[in-house]
Amino acid sequence: MDFIEVYPNAIPDELCDRLIETIKTHPGVIDGITGHGVDLEKKISRDITMDNFQELQPLRNELLNYTLKHSAQYFEKYALGLMGAVAVTLADEQGKPQTLTPDNFDTLGRHRVQPLVQYLYRSGTINIQHYQKGKGGYPHWHSEQFPQMGHNEALHRVVLYMFYLNDVEEGGETEFFYQQRKIKPRKGTMVIAPAGFTHSHRGNMPISGDKYIATSWVMFNRAEKLYAPVG
Repeated sequence: MDFIEVYPNAIPDELCDRLIETIKTHPGVIDGITGHGVDLEKKISRDITMDNFQELQPLRNELLNYTLKHSAQYFEKYALGLMGAVAVTLADEQGKPQTLTPDNFDTLGRHRVQPLVQYLYRSGTINIQHYQKGKGGYPHWHSEQFPQMGHNEALHRVVLYMFYLNDVEEGGETEFFYQQRKIKPRKGTMVIAPAGFTHSHRGNMPISGDKYIATSWVMFNRAEKLYAPVG
């Protein structure tokens, strides 16, 4: 069990094509950044953050619907992600409050996975990224959690997710260091994996053609929302 899940045909080809067209034509495309800004020794890409542009919100929301569907599949399989860090209380068949545990998940939690995901988690900003054939890539081994000046949004990241928007026959794999696993880009495929150092990874240079992805994180909701008083 390596906690890396691959979902073929997670989004339609037509949605992939529209996302690629967005990064090809939108004026908001910039050089890709790492946690410390543009660093061409670590990452070479062209990116657009969909959240920054009002006209891209319908497309972003369309992608988020698929993200929720497959994130729910992920957390149904790895259900401690719904109860381990935040103790969740649910009503049983008699209406009595019960703490969700692995022992009662089948009866109390399995049919509620999607609303549990929505209660606990949110998506980070979504980036569409273009890696040029023979040049682009993210060769630096990296994970997704780190402290930030001014805020600590990155420490809320639980899993990463990415959608491959096109096929790459040679190169362009997402490579996980400790798991010794390379995932080949296939159009419409979604990958979900833990965000911490155990799943340090890199994006290899595409060789046969350009590579396009849409990527973000499933993140804990902020404490102000999770622990807000009811009423």
